[in-house]
Amino acid sequence: MSKAMETVNTTIHDAAHVIAGDAVHVSWQEILIRLAVALVIVGVGICLVIAGKKLLKALFNRKKAEREDEGQKKTLLSLLTNLLSFTVYFAAGCMALSALGVNVESILAVAGVGGLAIGFGCQTLVKDFVSGLFLWLEGNLKVGDVVTVGGLTGTVEKIALRTTSLRAANGNLYTIPNGDIRTVVNMTRDFRYALVDIVLAHSQDYQKAMDVMQAAMVILDEQEEMLEEIPKVVGLTGNDRFAATIRIECKCAVEKCWEVERKIRQAALESLKKEGFTL
Repeated sequence: MSKAMETVNTTIHDAAHVIAGDAVHVSWQEILIRLAVALVIVGVGICLVIAGKKLLKALFNRKKAEREDEGQKKTLLSLLTNLLSFTVYFAAGCMALSALGVNVESILAVAGVGGLAIGFGCQTLVKDFVSGLFLWLEGNLKVGDVVTVGGLTGTVEKIALRTTSLRAANGNLYTIPNGDIRTVVNMTRDFRYALVDIVLAHSQDYQKAMDVMQAAMVILDEQEEMLEEIPKVVGLTGNDRFAATIRIECKCAVEKCWEVERKIRQAALESLKKEGFTL
């Protein structure tokens, strides 16, 4: 370890000596030229990133994707644009420093010698990156999916190299390190069950209430084209000292689940109220 630190100190000393020695002989005109070249390099890097992102979007939008592949393509696009930005900005930064007269090789040498120590601090970063890569390869998460991760529920808005962003229903944006994602509850695959719980007081006739609601579900199925089947009154699913819970369920398309639940709830409550049940 002492030899490594000695090498680092020697490299920094040599780099500083070279920079200081060059600064004595550099004129103001040359400094301005170097600064202009560095700014041009940075500008070209920014333009390359913008052009690269537009090119990637054009390539992904060239062929219309199927519904099941759309999220996968958006996820891959998000990862590639992040990788492109990191690579181009890093290269442009090194070239700009070199144009300013900074010995980039010395800086990289210091980074290489200190890489072992830095590596311990970067374990989490590498873990996040690898986890994000496998999330995409295995298809557990896609942009546009509604998921629950670590107790947080929202729509996957972006999957980057290190983090995943979820947009909650209330607008909150959650940013989760990919390495912290252990269990994913994905609510947007294939189909869902719309579940509606109706609470009735113990003093009322449960069987009659279930018959009334089931009749209302048959009428609702005839009126609503979005329903794939007649909602089914499952029965009593819970109770406490004050009331009992009656559940209604219906298999439906993922994107229509919440709307179906609202329709079922409205029809059930209206039918019970019409028959004189206290709600």
